[in-house]
Amino acid sequence: MDIDVQTIKLTGFEDYLIKKGHSAKVVLIYTRKVGKFLSSKGASSAPCIHHEELKKAISEYTESIPLSFQKATIQAALHAYYLYISGKQFIKRMYTKEYDMDIAIEVEIDRFRKYLFEVAGLSNSTVIDQCNTVKAFLYSSFPEKNSSSEEITADHIRIYFTHSLRHLSAGSKKTIISRIRSYIRFLQFADGFHSDEILKLPMTSPVWNQAALPKYITEADTGRLLATYDRTKPTGIRNYAIARCLKDLGLRSSEVAGLSLDDFNWILGTVTIKKTKSHSERTLPLHAITGQAIEMYMLHSRPATLEKILFVRMKNEKGHAMGPSQVRETVRSAAISAGLDNFTGTHMLRHAAANRMINSGIDLKTIADVLGHKSIETTCIYTKLNITQLKDVAATWPGARS
Repeated sequence: MDIDVQTIKLTGFEDYLIKKGHSAKVVLIYTRKVGKFLSSKGASSAPCIHHEELKKAISEYTESIPLSFQKATIQAALHAYYLYISGKQFIKRMYTKEYDMDIAIEVEIDRFRKYLFEVAGLSNSTVIDQCNTVKAFLYSSFPEKNSSSEEITADHIRIYFTHSLRHLSAGSKKTIISRIRSYIRFLQFADGFHSDEILKLPMTSPVWNQAALPKYITEADTGRLLATYDRTKPTGIRNYAIARCLKDLGLRSSEVAGLSLDDFNWILGTVTIKKTKSHSERTLPLHAITGQAIEMYMLHSRPATLEKILFVRMKNEKGHAMGPSQVRETVRSAAISAGLDNFTGTHMLRHAAANRMINSGIDLKTIADVLGHKSIETTCIYTKLNITQLKDVAATWPGARS
């Protein structure tokens, strides 16, 4: 579809973003993403077309983008552009038209949510993710209203995995399988649900020696990423401290977002991670360089606020706690600025921390404790990464192939 260029210039979009209070970096990233979109449609400036045509073009464009950490950024940029052009929010329904709200499913999700909180003891973010996955599965499987969970069959699960998830990566499929399995366990626990067909399905995560290698960021690329933070500015100081927590401590983005001022023992040089995925606390030694970055943030960057959470917002809702998504975005933006096209998310910094510990000869139990793994089997995958690296070294050694 060719887009006719007539009136609104891309510079107008830049001015719009600036007036909305976006940082210079966000303005640059968003205009680049929108410019690339317009170029792909045969235009160098803004389209003068019907809003529904523009919305359709944006949907088609984003659907063609492979799943990566940049996809969310591209979608955000194009949705902001649509709002600028049309004056309307780009609303993409979670479910297609035939999946209008089903009270029975909503009640079922509320039951599942209560179970995850009160029985499984999962964190808020994990509960939200699990419920969203199961909700999508139920709406997809039961387009007719007033269905019951008792009607779930093995065919529902097979069809959902085969058709609805075919575009996802192996890792994403594994996550969804795990969440659907958790829901089936809930039905067994709460309702005595039993289905031999479903129990025979291979709904188990791959064992570690069959799993894909975890992606991690090299020390050189980490250096490039850290160098993008402008530590002459308050936001840059804060974001640098966030990146150091992810890199040096191997924390999850949700754990960084959950850090409180009271979690630090500056005399002993330790930090206690309390808001964890498994709800079990762990105390870690605080690296000197990490402590210095946090100290610099607290002394010279953190705005005056009654908020106890360590990392807070600087602009919109200034002084309020940052969430995991804001933490992730600070690193994603830096990765884009550093030109790290293969960067897929903050988990790469966590994986790199695990890799460093493996290479230093630290035992698996200690690494599992540092990373907060409930099972040492989860940590074992990093030994596979280490073995692969050793094989690469051996392959270049004289006589290695003899």
